[in-house]
Amino acid sequence: MLKGIIFDMDGVLINSEPVHYRIWKEALLTRGIELDYEVYKPCIGSTLGFLMNLLHETYGIDREDKALVDTMKKIKAETVEREGIPMIEGVPQLLERLKNAGYKMAIASSSPLSYIQMVTKRLNIRHYFDKILSGENVKHPKPAPDVFLAAAEELELDVSECLVVEDSTNGCRAAKAANITCMGYFNPDSGKQDLSQAAMIIEGYEEIDARFVEKVYCHNHHLPAVVCETPRLLVREMSEADLPQMLALNEQNSTENAVEGKEKTLEEEIENFPSYRRYMYELCDMGYWAVIEKQSGKIIGRVGIEPKIWNQGRSVVELGYLIDEAYQRQGYGYEACHAILLEAKERGAKYLYCRIHSENKSSIALAKKLGFLKIDYHVEQDAKEIEVYRYVCGNDRVLQERG
Repeated sequence: MLKGIIFDMDGVLINSEPVHYRIWKEALLTRGIELDYEVYKPCIGSTLGFLMNLLHETYGIDREDKALVDTMKKIKAETVEREGIPMIEGVPQLLERLKNAGYKMAIASSSPLSYIQMVTKRLNIRHYFDKILSGENVKHPKPAPDVFLAAAEELELDVSECLVVEDSTNGCRAAKAANITCMGYFNPDSGKQDLSQAAMIIEGYEEIDARFVEKVYCHNHHLPAVVCETPRLLVREMSEADLPQMLALNEQNSTENAVEGKEKTLEEEIENFPSYRRYMYELCDMGYWAVIEKQSGKIIGRVGIEPKIWNQGRSVVELGYLIDEAYQRQGYGYEACHAILLEAKERGAKYLYCRIHSENKSSIALAKKLGFLKIDYHVEQDAKEIEVYRYVCGNDRVLQERG
């Protein structure tokens, strides 16, 4: 279970990497050295000591050159005073959302502790963080895992309960080495960074909330993530433990069931589930999901959207649903499907389709109530007539009025 979120600072909370390079370039010019960006780039996400080693290897700078460091700090202080601290757009709102969700939060940055404290105080975001740690206070800097391991320990959490937000190659490697789920933030101003070690890469914070980071965490650990919820229902991804009940539901031949293919045995479902989970849930972010009644905690059906290729060779996204006979005619089917339509809209879907046997009157009524319109029909090999319905993901007010 995700309980803690650990943030890098430079390039994640503040857009400081271009400024840092400019400051160091100006400091080295006092020594007559033109700092090449390719020399500087490997230190992004790591510590001052890491950079001093690079400068020593490339330009012969003394690793303990205190005068150079003092010059850099003077230029840095003047720059901050003159230009301020460039906070990345959406950071306060993101931190507020995650704090309200109950997560413990920490900063684990390679910057000096005094600088982290100054930045968080000036930007008025210090109160969001339970702990602040500097990579200069651990034995090995990023890409070693030390600072992230220390942050998890300070938060009194196991690494398996944490998620890291990073923008650099070194930071992502450090999270991987710590065995902590990493969400990569692509910051073009941090230079060309390799974020391939991250479980997910994002480009902004505007739409990131607790459910999103929970999904990133769950998919990295192969756990079922929550998709959405309604006043009475929770819709989440299925786990292997859900499969027997799902097969039992299928065997009911419910009149709520949209068209399905040939049913598999339990053994086949269990054998195929890991690949289904990886492809549908973790790669496509689609699939069939369990419908759970909140009051009882029972699985009462399944609902979902999947990419399908119809007999005509057409690729579409299809809605499917199935409600336990004991819970039919109580509005659960409509409630679950309506929530999925809203979810599909948020994901940018334009159209959803469903195929229903003509004699399946209850499913046809539900599809029409949801706003689906009949566009076609065809006869299958078993001589059953199939009706094809399409939903246009438009303004939800229209959907509400139709319902």
